[in-house]
Amino acid sequence: MLGQLGNLRVRARSARRLELALTRTTHVVGWSAALAGLAAAVAVARVSVWAALLPVLLGLLGLVVATMRQHLIFDRDDGVLRIEHRLAGIPSHSVVPLFHLKSVVVRSRPRGDFIAVVERRVGEPIVLDTGASPGPLYALAQAVADVAQLRLVYDATTAVN
Repeated sequence: MLGQLGNLRVRARSARRLELALTRTTHVVGWSAALAGLAAAVAVARVSVWAALLPVLLGLLGLVVATMRQHLIFDRDDGVLRIEHRLAGIPSHSVVPLFHLKSVVVRSRPRGDFIAVVERRVGEPIVLDTGASPGPLYALAQAVADVAQLRLVYDATTAVN
């Protein structure tokens, strides 16, 4: 779910460790939406308190996005992928052994955009990022594949029905 809300980028990289984190742009957009929602709520509240409810909800959604955190750490020395999320102040931590991961895939979707995922041997894939073009996603997927020693699959062809 978090892969749809923000963009992951390489924060730190070495030969045996790769750290991915949300971009600052995601947080700036969240804080901007929170401030815009607050300003609109104050302006509309003068007319009607009930009408101010929608801008308040927009501001709260912006606050959730602004305070959201996501870190993926591929550590070949420890042999694990650490996934750390924080959404609405609720933290979530997962540790996945690297041998449970099958491949890193960049593929096109029917909507015309592209997605980069880490496929697991068992379970749902881990979404790295989505985008309008496959280039940045391929670079991200290649960095993950190099550090985690996973197979890289690039399927950016569009399906013809």
